[in-house]
Amino acid sequence: MTKHIQKSNAVYSVKHLNIPAQAGVEFYQHPQSQFLFITSGVLAVITKSGRYIIPACHGILIPANIRHELLAKTDVTLTTVYITDETFEATINQPFVAHASTFFKALMDELLAIPSPDKQTHVHHRLIHVFQDYLPQLIKRDTFLPYPQDERLIAIIEKLQKYPSMKSDLLSWGKFVQTSARTLTRNFKKETGLTYSQWRQRLNIQVAIKHLAQKDEIASIAALLGYQSSSSFIYMFRQQVGISPKQFLKSLT
Repeated sequence: MTKHIQKSNAVYSVKHLNIPAQAGVEFYQHPQSQFLFITSGVLAVITKSGRYIIPACHGILIPANIRHELLAKTDVTLTTVYITDETFEATINQPFVAHASTFFKALMDELLAIPSPDKQTHVHHRLIHVFQDYLPQLIKRDTFLPYPQDERLIAIIEKLQKYPSMKSDLLSWGKFVQTSARTLTRNFKKETGLTYSQWRQRLNIQVAIKHLAQKDEIASIAALLGYQSSSSFIYMFRQQVGISPKQFLKSLT
């Protein structure tokens, strides 16, 4: 059930969704901003620029009119808030992923409990104001994996997404796509803003987040990604995310 929440000239629609694993919504866009808060599971949000991974207790703010696709990497439950507020929307130009504090999780629960517009009071309007003000203050998580547009690079990243433990360097990939390693190196940086090595680490983080959410052992995740030891995987994860895999796991509850 969808509820519409009015705050002065702003309108908010709030609803709860369940998406089974490997299901989702094909590319679409909406005329208002959208905040997706993941209650359980792991969701991928895909735009033409790349893929965001959002685990439980995290959310993603998507600006208005950005085409995107939703794909549940596991069974997902989420709360979605559509925000129609020109002043607020003017401050957003790119999606961002954020970790929800204990207070913010309680705030999302309160949003779902808000009554229909004809029964709302100034207390409910203040609640919406708190949500709008607090959202930008959340701790940001950089879980974005940029996508290149070059067909040769696309062929490479599609292979890596299927087999993340592959250790092929750009010299080997050059033979695969029939171009030089130098060209691939230049194009990778130009189109993604990352080196090939950095891009692979971002991919590893996305894969690791999914498996951490599934409570898989760190040793098995490290092996899946081709690391020779858990310690080397943990070091990479901490460097990329800012916290250890165990600390990140705690943030999912």
